[in-house]
Amino acid sequence: MFYRKCPSASIPYVIKPGDTLYKLGQNYGTTASAIIAANQNINPNILQVGKQICIPIQKQCPSCPEGNYYTIKIGDTLYSIAKFFNISLDDLIEANPGINPNSLRIGQVICIPLATPPITCPFGTTAYIVQRGDTLYSIALRFSTTVISIINANPSINPNGLLIGQKICVPIAWSSYNNPVYYVSFMFPSSWQRIDETRYEGITGFFQIAAISSEENLSKVCENEAYHQMNPYGSQPAITQTQVQGSQACFIFPSPDQPPEMKRQSALILRYPNPIVISGEQYNYFILWSDINHIRQIGATLKFLSI
Repeated sequence: MFYRKCPSASIPYVIKPGDTLYKLGQNYGTTASAIIAANQNINPNILQVGKQICIPIQKQCPSCPEGNYYTIKIGDTLYSIAKFFNISLDDLIEANPGINPNSLRIGQVICIPLATPPITCPFGTTAYIVQRGDTLYSIALRFSTTVISIINANPSINPNGLLIGQKICVPIAWSSYNNPVYYVSFMFPSSWQRIDETRYEGITGFFQIAAISSEENLSKVCENEAYHQMNPYGSQPAITQTQVQGSQACFIFPSPDQPPEMKRQSALILRYPNPIVISGEQYNYFILWSDINHIRQIGATLKFLSI
């Protein structure tokens, strides 16, 4: 059906048998007087079936934590919207408790929940959180890659349906870091810039290294770091025991209340195969700090140099 163009903040509607301006006002969240004002040639007492009018709408935005709003268009259903954004229909309905799934209105604003599963980015990519206004093209430009490379790295995403707060994996180049003082080498994103001999930073994250001289066992060393009096990992950090290059190790991951200035700092602590000496002092443990999105990837490439 052909619709004539309606003014902004209004939508086209074709009069049906039984319609009244009062009923239309109720259905579209407006008033009869507002409809009359938007259609100066209308006779409010004799509505002509089949005639198109313009109905003014007021966009009432539901609560939406991530700010992913969507405006209903002609032909939309909740099922088609859920499929477009790769979310479940149940999640979409739950995020919009005030809507009637069987009676969507053109111009109605709904919330698209961020209900995507957690993603662990493979080596050779870096995690990126979609920001307001992002497109795959703008992200590709930022990371000096291509749209098709990002799509290939994220087969489950809709390139035209990115959501604010969504985590995607962006292919990037990696470089090798070697530090003979701390007897370690590992890979890190090439875009990160050197701050000093032990720290690199970039828009996607950072790393910093040091050594620990403690004589205590690994569990105690990890606990001391995780629950430092300054709470660098928040009040309830998670400690995970692991092994790296055959050495005892632990990861420390921050709790949600970690101070924002810590930039989601996490840690990896390893026992050296043999103690090392720096400036005359003996050290038994190596510690790597990095953001939570890169700590595992960097740790997976870490190697001890010959001592």
